[in-house]
Amino acid sequence: MKQMLLAALSFICISATAQPTITSSYFPAAGDTLRSAIVQQPDAGFNSLITGNNGPFNWDLSNVSADNYATTVYLNASTGVHFADFPGADIMITGTQGETYYNKTNTLVQAMGYAGADPGNFGLNIIARFDPFVTERKAPLNLFDFGSTSTDLSLPFGTDQLPDSLFSGLPFSLDSIRVKISTDRTEITNAFGKVTLPGFAQPFDVLRVERNEYTTTGLDIKLPFIGWTDLASIIGGGGGGGGIGGFIGVDTTITHRFYANNVKEEVAVLTLSNDKSEVTGIRYKTAEVVSSNEPSFGLAPGSPNVSAYPNPAVDWVRFDYFNLPDDNYNLKIFSLIGNPVWDKTYRLTGTKNLRIDLDTFRKGTYLYSFSDSKGKVITTKKLVVVKP
Repeated sequence: MKQMLLAALSFICISATAQPTITSSYFPAAGDTLRSAIVQQPDAGFNSLITGNNGPFNWDLSNVSADNYATTVYLNASTGVHFADFPGADIMITGTQGETYYNKTNTLVQAMGYAGADPGNFGLNIIARFDPFVTERKAPLNLFDFGSTSTDLSLPFGTDQLPDSLFSGLPFSLDSIRVKISTDRTEITNAFGKVTLPGFAQPFDVLRVERNEYTTTGLDIKLPFIGWTDLASIIGGGGGGGGIGGFIGVDTTITHRFYANNVKEEVAVLTLSNDKSEVTGIRYKTAEVVSSNEPSFGLAPGSPNVSAYPNPAVDWVRFDYFNLPDDNYNLKIFSLIGNPVWDKTYRLTGTKNLRIDLDTFRKGTYLYSFSDSKGKVITTKKLVVVKP
């Protein structure tokens, strides 16, 4: 019995000394270019990467094969178009949705807010400030650290800014609407070990952070003589009340995030099913030379960009494009299982738009992709089509 106790204590001591402490060396800084590979539909074999707590564990991704790649470039916040709207910002990234600003200290990297497309996907440009700021990284990071953040956004719009078709199912007229986005995030650093990635000679010593994020989207409508009223209380929740009812609901995102010292990228991110039984997506640090077709986040202001409006759409959708060099561009729209429903080429230049009718589209979620004549992808995003 004495020998068993000594062996157990020895194992506990060895495990304790093996746990890394992640310092601020993993904080991104202006000028950093972070490259990641993405697996969109991993097979069931990767479910074994979902382990218990503590450790040490070995998470082996050496046989993973990427579907595409992404690049994030961090810039000095002062270079942003909306820098004046985010006083105290230190770094920023830009992308197809706009600019995101961060405050960085010796112990925290916090998202302050963003300027660009509205989170309700109405196709409107907004300036949204998180209150409080959202902590993205902290240091030092140790095993069993816990944190939580709750952030609310309230964004009022006049109905004249939105397509009439969104309100076609409602039995009353509206003056304006107010989108409410509430995000509750909890994070616990609950495991440690090593992650093995393709292209790297040595595994990474990591801590694993489990993030549970719940985003609730609600809509208040302003009725004549009544004032602001929660739409869900009238139509009974999401999915009703015409196209606008499709915005209401709660989205749950559960991820396992792996961090290592002196590695600015997240070493790996596993997106899990809501019951935590399946790996539904993988992103990982790549050592490969990434092709020019990668989606890019952190481009300089004025970079080419394409967005859909309205989104969700009902009868038609307009693709607004910005800063496109004169060229032939291919627009593809396909279902989430890859079935093409639209494939046409257009001669485009500058900042304008093109519109397509959705008469033949069924209700559902699609992906749309814009690429130039050389095959370089300008953007790939989600398009939601709703029908009354």
